[in-house]
Order: sequence, then C-alpha cells, then structure tokens
Amino acid sequence: MELAFRTDRGQVRTQNEDAVLILGDAITGIALVADGMGGHAAGEVASQIVIEEFRRAFPSLPSTPVEIERWFRHHIDLANDQVLQFAKQSNLVMMGTTVAAVCWNEETVVIVHIGDSRVYALQANELRRLTEDHSYVNVLKQLGELTEEEMRVHPKRNVITRAIGSSEQVEPDVQVLADPEFDVILICTDGLTTHMTDVAIQHVLQQTASAEQKAEQLIAEANQLGGSDNITVALVQFTDRKRG
Repeated sequence: MELAFRTDRGQVRTQNEDAVLILGDAITGIALVADGMGGHAAGEVASQIVIEEFRRAFPSLPSTPVEIERWFRHHIDLANDQVLQFAKQSNLVMMGTTVAAVCWNEETVVIVHIGDSRVYALQANELRRLTEDHSYVNVLKQLGELTEEEMRVHPKRNVITRAIGSSEQVEPDVQVLADPEFDVILICTDGLTTHMTDVAIQHVLQQTASAEQKAEQLIAEANQLGGSDNITVALVQFTDRKRG
C-alpha cells in the first residue's frame, strides 16, 4: 500500500483553509480531508479542529465494523462541539468545515463524509464516486434541474447543506464495505472537483505511477485549469495484493 497527500492554496486564495491527515499502514489506517469555511482564520481553525480530533483518536480505533462506525460518529460529534464552541467564544457567525474520510482495518473499509468533499475509488480501471455531495447544486441535480456541467459553474455551487459547525447535531453519511476490490482511493476537497471532471481524475488515477506522483499531478492539473480554491488530495494506493 502507498499513502500520499498534497494540499495547495490554489491560484486565487491567499490562504489555505483545507487540512489533511493520513495515518497508519497497510493493515489499519485513516485518510481524511477537511475544507474549512468562514473566511481566513475561521475556516482554517475549523478544518484543523477536525484533523486534530482524529489524530488524537486514531490510537483508539476499534477493530470491528460496527465499532468503527460508532467511533467515527462519536468523534465527528466531538469535533462538531469544538467548532461550535470556538465560534461562540470568538463571536463568529459562520464557521464550519466539510470532512471526507476513509478508514481501513484488515478487510473492512469505512467511508464517512459531510459536505462536498468527495471520496472516489478506482476499481478495474473504472472510477466510482462513492459519496454524494451535501450541496445546494447537488439537490438541484437530483431533482433533474441541473446537469453535472451546470453544477460546476452555478453561482451557488459553493453552498453546502451539511457541515461540521453548522448546527448542534450533524449527521455524517457512513458506508461500511467488506473487502472492496479497490485499486486506488482518492479523498479530495472541491478545489479539485470544481475544475477536474471525473473523466480527467480517472485518467490520472489509471496511470502507472506512484501515489505521490498522482497526487502531484492532480494538484497541478487543477491549478492549470484555474485553481480557484484550495486543493487537497489524499491517496490510498493498494499494491500489496491483487485488486480489481
């Protein structure tokens, strides 16, 4: 297994409010990205709160699928409480963060997300989007009112419907997968997907290259296409056994 991550402020923003965490090995690990919102310090603090919560929690990661799901939900709740408390103490009206995470333990993979950061998997050279954005434009898409391309340029494309720090209770989408035959898992913020189509992402992930090289190429291509937001990617590339 190869693990890699890259984060970049992009070509427009003056500050990087994204944060990323990868811990573990081929047996047990976690990869997580968070895209902070609220402007400057507020967004940066929110995303970092999530990262630090899971960094501290990782040594207590349980072994069974049911326990892992409960562990995720518990620490999402703790991170949400911390963001809300910081916002209240700092008199910040709008402060929050997305989160997209993948945890693996032996043959189990658990996927968790809140907001519009995404998880993809390359399987048998086909790219699968494993998460549904919690966003205003995705609601319109599901209603048949927008296409994928129209979502990409819609003036309200950055409005998300669920985030850590947005309410007292936050409900993550959780998937528990038993021994999925993935070749590569990509976790990314919308700074990547705003500019790169799924076809373009698939092209990069299909290449015979290291996880680090693929991460660098994804960042470079998103920047070449405009880099209008912070861009963060985390890659889990399976090499130890045949997959797909």
